[in-house]
Amino acid sequence: MSNILNYSIIGLEDYLISFESYCSPCEIQKFCKYGKTEPFSITINCGDLNRAKEKIKFDQLQKLQKKEDVSVTYEELIKKVKVNLQNIFSQIWKEKVKAQKEEIRCLDSRKIDSMLVAQQGQDWWQDFVTTMKEINQECEKIL
Repeated sequence: MSNILNYSIIGLEDYLISFESYCSPCEIQKFCKYGKTEPFSITINCGDLNRAKEKIKFDQLQKLQKKEDVSVTYEELIKKVKVNLQNIFSQIWKEKVKAQKEEIRCLDSRKIDSMLVAQQGQDWWQDFVTTMKEINQECEKIL
């Protein structure tokens, strides 16, 4: 069932990720709000994405400055800073997708077998990360 999610540009720095093709095979889909008036979708803003990356860089840089010798230059310190995009994507997933349990009952283990939810959630998550990587690359071109 795995498909790359559909995404489109809806503004200068905004992307819309649509889950339109998902969850249709789900047996309990008929009880979901999703898809009845408009497909479940989320908006990703490049500014928000870049601010999240900058916050992680800033936090790591502060920690490094405390540990490293004073003679280490800023350029050397910044080379040691690593941004884990997976953590940022995970936070977005948690806040914008998983939080919408009534919209997407197929990912709600209270409504359907938890083994099925886990498998479906894993498929969606993999596609979401792939899509977010593409959006992130586009955002880096913009900013």
